[in-house]
Amino acid sequence: MSSSKKNKRGSTAARRPITQTSARRNRSHKSGAQTPIVGLAPSVLPSPWQFNVGIFCLLVAATAVLYAGDLGLGFFRIDDPQYVASNVRIQGITWEHLSQIFSKPYYLNYSPLHLLSYMLDHAIGGLNARAFHLSSNLWAGIVAGLVYLVALALTQRRAIAVAAGVLFVAHPAHVEAVAWISSRKDLVAAAFALPSFLAYLKYRRQGALAWYVVSLFMFVCALLGKLSVAAFSAVLLSVNLFMERRPFRDSILDKIPFLLAAAAVAMPVQHAQPGTGVQPDASMRAQALLQGVWLLSGLGTYVLYRVPPANGSLPAQIVGAITFALAFLLPLLLRKRYPLATVLIYWMLFTYLPTQILPFAYPVTDRYLFLPSAGAAILIACLLFKATDHLPKWNLVAAVALVTVVSLVWLKKTVDYLSEWQDPRSVWFAATRKSQDFHVYYELGWEYLDKARRFEAGRKRHDLPIDEARRYASAVWKNDSRLTALLTELSDQQRNGPVEKAFRDYLYAQAAANFDQALARKGDHVAPNLFLSRGLLFTEKGDLNSAKTEFLAAVDDVSALQSSDTRLEALVSAHYNLAVVEQRLGHLKEALSWITQAEAEQEQLGRTVVPELIEGRKKLESMAEQAQ
Repeated sequence: MSSSKKNKRGSTAARRPITQTSARRNRSHKSGAQTPIVGLAPSVLPSPWQFNVGIFCLLVAATAVLYAGDLGLGFFRIDDPQYVASNVRIQGITWEHLSQIFSKPYYLNYSPLHLLSYMLDHAIGGLNARAFHLSSNLWAGIVAGLVYLVALALTQRRAIAVAAGVLFVAHPAHVEAVAWISSRKDLVAAAFALPSFLAYLKYRRQGALAWYVVSLFMFVCALLGKLSVAAFSAVLLSVNLFMERRPFRDSILDKIPFLLAAAAVAMPVQHAQPGTGVQPDASMRAQALLQGVWLLSGLGTYVLYRVPPANGSLPAQIVGAITFALAFLLPLLLRKRYPLATVLIYWMLFTYLPTQILPFAYPVTDRYLFLPSAGAAILIACLLFKATDHLPKWNLVAAVALVTVVSLVWLKKTVDYLSEWQDPRSVWFAATRKSQDFHVYYELGWEYLDKARRFEAGRKRHDLPIDEARRYASAVWKNDSRLTALLTELSDQQRNGPVEKAFRDYLYAQAAANFDQALARKGDHVAPNLFLSRGLLFTEKGDLNSAKTEFLAAVDDVSALQSSDTRLEALVSAHYNLAVVEQRLGHLKEALSWITQAEAEQEQLGRTVVPELIEGRKKLESMAEQAQ
């Protein structure tokens, strides 16, 4: 069948529901009911529903299979301990924990449904990192299935919808959001934002007020997952204006509850989150936006930390302001001929907007692209099918071929990036090859330092299990001729043997080299943890005076931190380690002063940073008494 015949048949079918809907609209005016949408087909999701459920489940399964490799990744040192491993609020479904989650901010944020998802994971699998990773993989799969349903609702073409779902699964920008447990916020927010969109379409197409309530409720749930979806109501507005041709005044009125809900959730988030000290200008925002668009294309370089764009000169700021304005104005040129494309472009822009207007230290981060990439996947699927419309017979086959090519390109990048997520060291080791940001060198240095300390058998709370030690040694010394001898020592449990000591020295050297690289790239960043880690390294090497210098530098750097909790946490560690150094130098009075200060700060913080602190203080008091 030719494309022209299809279009004629489709236009005839489209006129029938519009006429029927218009009749219902006229009757609804008389009865005072809500006026339904008149510019689109009344059915949101074409039948059969069993077929839609089947495709949904296949996309969930495909995502789970693709990301199965992250199940052994474990917890990251960044955020995962605070959000999961040490978070008592998620350990047990009790009224007390639920009230704490919903009534109080936690860890510089307010995202109760995000924490509730961890509570459910803990109820099922305890503090097993595999359970949390599997849960994140399933959340991502559910979002992929919802992308299919949204695409189907917008296009009424199942082939395009399937293509959009497949592209979303394969998108390489999702690796960080899925594999890093603490990025669950983005998954939860998207998993509620997309049903909110579908419910809103149902409300507009059928005129049922109940669906409006469902849409608003789902939007609130998305906000409670992560505030970054606050601008999603602008996507609903774009549907009204460009696809429905709805009057602007009417379109704005039913968005007011959405705006009020966003404002209500923004207040506790703003109260909880400290300032970053970053003052972005128009040039920085424009650079970040262009980087984000390139990453959404699926062809960028994906890494945990990339060097953020810098503020520019006055001419650069003017160019940036123009670029930023054009990004939001140019899509209006498409609104009459390509209304759906216009909506999807604004979907990407408005869901990415919070990262551009707020002073984030890192305005370009992969996890911020999770919800914007839903719009990108649907848009690219539509464009690939549109590109083959001129073919009279093989247009569907050609479109499927184009989707397959793009999907395979993206899938290769995703698989390659996922291969770096074998353990925390592998992530940071690969990141140093792709980014010059000081954080990646610092984190890699810390991984080397932590493992070096744990390779020393008999250390309290640090001894590394034999199996884990063998896996780690095999990864780090993969091409070293001494690996066989090291594995033999570890197998025979000859701990602290000569080869293991050489390996430990190698890890310390790698830690020092990466800390030096981080310090050289630090710039104006506030990084007391870098000085703390360097101090710990000097302590392990027995250079106590250099360690003391680093710990004092950490104390000085702490004053520039915006969050009082973060300041206290860093001060507890710095003052405790100063006490350790002073004790080893024989300065008991100074050591007791530092550890007493650290204990008071830990009590003020309200949670444990150094478990040995109280025991250490009592020991120092006893030593001081004996010295007298």
